[in-house]
This record gives sequence, C-alpha cells and structure tokens, in this order.
Amino acid sequence: MPDKPSKWIASLREEIRQECGERWMVRGIGKGLVQKVQLTVRFEDGNRASIILGPKAKNNPDFVPWVGTSAGWILKISTDISQIMKSQGKGLAEAYELVKQKNKSGLNASLDWEQLAREFKSHKIRNGKKGSRVWNRNYRTPIARTLLILNGETSVSSGYSVLKTLVEHHGGEPGSASRRLRVQYAAEFLRFAFKNGANRSWLPPEDLSTFIGEKANMNQLS
Repeated sequence: MPDKPSKWIASLREEIRQECGERWMVRGIGKGLVQKVQLTVRFEDGNRASIILGPKAKNNPDFVPWVGTSAGWILKISTDISQIMKSQGKGLAEAYELVKQKNKSGLNASLDWEQLAREFKSHKIRNGKKGSRVWNRNYRTPIARTLLILNGETSVSSGYSVLKTLVEHHGGEPGSASRRLRVQYAAEFLRFAFKNGANRSWLPPEDLSTFIGEKANMNQLS
C-alpha cells in the first residue's frame, strides 16, 4: 500500500477542495528531496490542466518547495487562481499569470509591513478564542519589535536576519520560555507575510532552535 500523505498535505488538499472545488489537486513533483509544487485541475469533460506554482528553477531565491511551511501560500494562490477562473472565465495558466501580475504590482513592489501587521492582528483576533486579550498579552510586543527591525535603519533582507536581530536585541535568556515565544510569534508573522504576498526570502527557517538557544547547564556554571 502507498504511504499515507503527511498531515499537512492531507489538510492542504482538503482545504483546496473546499475553497476551489473537488477537481483541484496539488502535489510535489521532481527528483530529489526538494520538489516543485504542481497544481492540477480536472474539468468536467475529463481533460486536465497543470501548472507549476512559483519559479521553476530551484536556485531561484523565490522558489517555493513542496514543504509544510509553503502550505499557506499554496492555498492562497490556488484560491486566487480559482476565483479568477470562475469570475473571468480564464484558463488555468492564464489565470495564474494574472495572479502573478497582481502580486508583482502589489505587495512585492513596495512591501507595507505596517499593513501586513494590521492584517495579521485582525486574522489572529478573528480566528482565536479571546482574540483581543491574547493579542495584547502575547503578540503585541513581539510584533511591534519585529516591525521596528523591518522598518529600521539596519538592513535586513530575510526572515533569518529578522529573527537573528530580534534575539540579539530582545532575546532574553537562551532557551527560556519567553525567548521561545518571542521567536515563535515573530516567525508566525513572517509566515503570514509570505502567505500574503511577501517574497519567500522573508520566510523563517523551519527549525527555530538556532534562535531560541538552550538553557545553560547548571553544572557548567558551578
């Protein structure tokens, strides 16, 4: 029997079917560990159309791999394509070109981090229990500090450099719960930004342990 897909893959495929239709499907294709993302639509007459989402060259810095951190982006761009196909009667490839043009002339032309932060806040308050309270207690300060880094004079050009600067300025004790949460909340915001149009370079690493660090061994301190 074939292996069952990972939970994130099964969840992503179900969300795409709900948002776009039963005949929509995504998968990873290509050789090696890093795969491209293929979107396929099966039409009522039995014909199919497929496209690669994101740059096709793996050495392109904006290449989107078939991994869990890409799931939000894949869902959003698939939904955008579906909406154009339904509203304008376009084919799959043509609709994708229109989505790329819109994204290129929008956020990626002049990334508005303040607006993205407002959208992130609305998203967290709208979709979480006790949304406003949780935002004010957990998210407000880490996101405010992240915005200062993104809009500051010191040049940052990637999700990695944002988190590195965050822990250098506001990290706290390595391995502490407060440091771990600051990093996690900032990374969550950067993933939201990627999902909503930011270049993939802003996506944080999947493994955040480098930024969180480890607690000092008490035996070493004695």
